[in-house]
This record gives sequence, C-alpha cells and structure tokens, in this order.
Amino acid sequence: MRKILFFTLGTLSGVLLLLPLLWCVGLWYYQPVSLIPTTALLAAVTLWWLKRSRPSVHLVLWLLVTINIITYLCIPGPTPQQWQKPWAVAPEFEQQGEMLTIRNLRDFRYRTEQDSDARYRTETYDLSTLTGVDFAACHWDGLVSVCHTMLSFHFADGRRFVVSAETRLPEGMEQNAIAGLYKQYGILYLFGTEEDIFGLRTNIRHEDLSIYPMQIKPAGARKLLQHYIDMANEAEATHRAYNTISGNCSTALVSGFRVLAPHMPRKYDFLPLHNGSIAGLLIRHGAIKQKAGETEQQVRSRCYAGYDLPLDNYSNALRARIAP
Repeated sequence: MRKILFFTLGTLSGVLLLLPLLWCVGLWYYQPVSLIPTTALLAAVTLWWLKRSRPSVHLVLWLLVTINIITYLCIPGPTPQQWQKPWAVAPEFEQQGEMLTIRNLRDFRYRTEQDSDARYRTETYDLSTLTGVDFAACHWDGLVSVCHTMLSFHFADGRRFVVSAETRLPEGMEQNAIAGLYKQYGILYLFGTEEDIFGLRTNIRHEDLSIYPMQIKPAGARKLLQHYIDMANEAEATHRAYNTISGNCSTALVSGFRVLAPHMPRKYDFLPLHNGSIAGLLIRHGAIKQKAGETEQQVRSRCYAGYDLPLDNYSNALRARIAP
C-alpha cells in the first residue's frame, strides 16, 4: 500500500512539474541571466550528490522551479533606449479639483499601419460632466475566444477618449505570445482619440470592432477612470512588464470592474484568459444597455461597428451604427 501511495505521489509530482519546467526552459531562452542561479543550484546539487546521500530528483526539480520563479520576479521590466513609434510616448495627467488635463493624448493619422503621422494633443476635461463609458471588444482573424478590450469615456460636451492597455514593444521587436511570458515587452496604458485607436482597427486593419454602451452611473464612470489613471502612472513609474497571461489588456479591465463591484466572484479574475467571453458576460449581467426583449446575439449584432467610417465625423458615425 505504501509503495502504491509513493508511486502515485511521485507520478502526480512529475505531471505537476511538466508545465513549470517548460516555463523554465523559456525563461532560460528569453532571460539568459536566469541561468546564473540555475547553474549555482545544479553545482550545489552535484556536490551534495558526491558527498552525501542521493537527493530526490523531484525535490531538485522543484527547487529548480522555485529558484527560477524568484529569479523571474527579480528581473526588472524592459527599459529600452527606444520604444516603437506607436508606444513611444506615455500619457501624463494633471488633476486640479474637477479638472483633468491629459497630455500626450494620442491622435495618430494612418495611411497604412506602418505609415502614420504621430500626433499628440493636450486636452482638459471637466470630470463632473463625465456621462458614460463604452466597452469595446476587437476581434481579428476570425478568433472568437481572444480579443483586444478597451474602454471609451465620454463627456457632456461630446468629447471622448479611449483607454487601451497595450503591449509596448521595444524597437526592432515583434510581438510573440510566448515571449510575452518573460518580460520582453512593456505595458502602456494608452489614452487616445477614437479616430486613432478605433479608426486604426476599423479603417486600416479591418478588424471586427464592437462598441457596447455600458449601464453605469457617472460616479462609477469616474471611479473607473481614476483607476486607469492610477494604473497608467504606476506602470510608467515602475516600468511594469507586459505578461501574456497575468498582465494583458483585459487584466487591467477586469481589475477596474472589481473596483466597481468589490464582491465580484473571484472566478472572474480568470476572464483575461478567455477575454472573448467578457462582452457576453456583461450583457447577461445587465451591464450593457439593451432594448426590451433583445437577445444577446441581437445586442452583439447591433453593436458591431463595421469598417471604413469617415474620420472627419468618426465618433458620431460610429454611434449612428450602434444607436439604441
């Protein structure tokens, strides 16, 4: 019986070790500095092996995984000499009472995705006139379970801006989901115009963008906006790294929803792993404005933006397509 128990525990330990060990291999490849403590551990184990009784292989492997996790946590986020053009400039904020000034509000104009005029604006908003928020989900290449998520804040005077947590790529790098697990990229909380951030997706990339007007009171919208301003400032000050699983566009979004609903079940913290389901969840929980008797599929169809909207009247043209 004891042998069966030990065999079962050993097998379970081996299975549980597989993914952490694969993650370690990636860490050694993308962050070679992690090989230093790894080599030190293996040298210590070799000496132990030669001088004392043979150590458990599983124990050594778990020590290896633990040391590499600690090493990963100690590696700082990237601070390259130059970020790629779309993410080169971070937003800056100044708040005085009810007035919020955003500097470096991105407002690019695109001829192609690679050919654009880099434009930034400084805008001041009266937070007491913040009227609502739209949730945006952008799918590409026919993907259903994965999307890019954003929020658009709008004010009584008709102005709007988008908040989008984006992968911040150093010059010369291309985004890769595996590399995104190993602090290769930064994360930028981008504040920009709808003509830029939404227009890039609908007019240039021809991605599938949907805009969902949210059921939210102005006080809640303000609390949500303050959360993203705080996150943007913290990410810039600490050089926070992007992570494909734990620090992507939707982890920021879900953390904001938790600010509005502190008692939200913890299972929803896993939504960023399947962020294509966020829109449906918001619809089912009544967080999206709906017509009487409207089904989830009808809401999705109505809120689809389509392609090639006029830039000179972009926000109004967009809302005309999804008007309740």
